[in-house]
Amino acid sequence: MAESVSEHRVAINWQREGEFSHEGFERRHQLQFNEGVNLTAGGAGNSFGSDPEQLFAAAMASCHMQTFLVLASKKRLQVVSYDDTAVAELVKGEDGLFRVSDIRMTPKVVFEGDKLPDEETIRKMHDKAHHHCFIANSVSCGVVIEPQF
Repeated sequence: MAESVSEHRVAINWQREGEFSHEGFERRHQLQFNEGVNLTAGGAGNSFGSDPEQLFAAAMASCHMQTFLVLASKKRLQVVSYDDTAVAELVKGEDGLFRVSDIRMTPKVVFEGDKLPDEETIRKMHDKAHHHCFIANSVSCGVVIEPQF
């Protein structure tokens, strides 16, 4: 068994509002990441907060970004901004079960200074960031990274 390095907790709270039945129930719930850091979440397609599929895409994109920024800092590159839109694609498998088949990310990184990486270097950095991303190493779905220039 692998040695534990750290734990990352989130508290979840849901309370019934109205009727609870097979015909429907309230999906809204609260996620607490740290003291005072709360997020409203719900089922897919809600209009009031994030859904689990969005949170999954966000976790992947955030981990990838943090890993990319570490690599850039080690190369002594000056990053001005990093923007991305991550999309989790939900599909129904042949077995009838729903799953996230792919997460697509479209990161755009802006650099400044005397040392500006070319497109090939940026692509290689994204490949390496994906290889070292903790979340990417924990999932079975596909991950597509399409750097924007």
